[in-house]
Amino acid sequence: MNTIFDYLEWRGDLTLEQAPFNDVDAAILARFCYEPFDGIVSESFRKKIKVEDACNAMLNIPNLDKKLLIPKEDTKLIQVIARSKRFSSMKMSGYINDIDLQRQTQFSAVVFDLDNEHNYYVAFRGTDNTLIGWKEDFNMGFDFPVPAQITALEYFEEARIGLKEGTFILGGHSKGGNLAIYASAFASCNCQDTIRAIYNFDGPGFTETIYEREQFLAIEDKVRTFVPEFSIVGMILEHSEDYSVVSSNALGFMQHEPLSWEVARDSFPLIDRVAKGSKFIDHTLKDWLSGLSMEEREKFVDTIYSLLTSGNKKKVYQLGENKLESANALVKTYAGLDDKTKKALRDITFKLLKSAGNTITRK
Repeated sequence: MNTIFDYLEWRGDLTLEQAPFNDVDAAILARFCYEPFDGIVSESFRKKIKVEDACNAMLNIPNLDKKLLIPKEDTKLIQVIARSKRFSSMKMSGYINDIDLQRQTQFSAVVFDLDNEHNYYVAFRGTDNTLIGWKEDFNMGFDFPVPAQITALEYFEEARIGLKEGTFILGGHSKGGNLAIYASAFASCNCQDTIRAIYNFDGPGFTETIYEREQFLAIEDKVRTFVPEFSIVGMILEHSEDYSVVSSNALGFMQHEPLSWEVARDSFPLIDRVAKGSKFIDHTLKDWLSGLSMEEREKFVDTIYSLLTSGNKKKVYQLGENKLESANALVKTYAGLDDKTKKALRDITFKLLKSAGNTITRK
């Protein structure tokens, strides 16, 4: 199966003038924005750096692998993009990377100049390896808008002012796709008019009532959503827009990683539907959430987060470290919960199991 890396080898020598910007290019930039541009790309929209120079600077970062989502794959992506004629001459600006435990938010974005004709791609980073980033994703099930959505809107409108004229494509992977849609929908009319397309790569949706708002209806035709065959994150909450299903060479949840998606020439080959396992999880979660009040959802998420962060954990990978110590910290945190919270946790977990049973029964 050919992937984004093969595409970069096949098409990397073609400029956008020779071959127009396409869906695969949008996915590459949405994934590339996860890289550690801190201290390399300026927060200013006026001060710009070439992608090639940014890549070379990153490759010289001490202990780079500790800053990457998937060290081996990300290092390769940086190296290939640096020598790609298609991407290396693009310019980057407006980089922001904000993690705020108090506001319970993780937000990062950057702008790519696609050419010298004032055409831009605003890339919103998805959930990184911080636990607070994952918590914000789950907060979407009971809170709207979450802080990252508000910041995404502010960021886009500031980019529109800072870059003055031109057209924009907004996109992101995972939560980044959700942020791209939110920022586009709630932007001022002047900003909306400059948007050419909106890309959502396996990002969560919104609640049904929110999709009924006129802001979403105004941009619905511009949204392009792609999910892998075994999609979990992209099936969370509701999607009013159509979505396209792509193949992946990964298994299960790992299909969430767009570097594993199949590419043919300059597009993603599409398949008819998501896998049965994906539908099972989707139906189970929707049935479960429909039976919970917003207060119950919030209490459950807060409790699970307090358990996962026991022992002062902040990163996802820390959950697999010092397992005995982690287990002791988790037990201690659970024991410290009041009886009402413990009962609520048990009751909601039982409802989740019941929803799974209902899904099986419907089959």
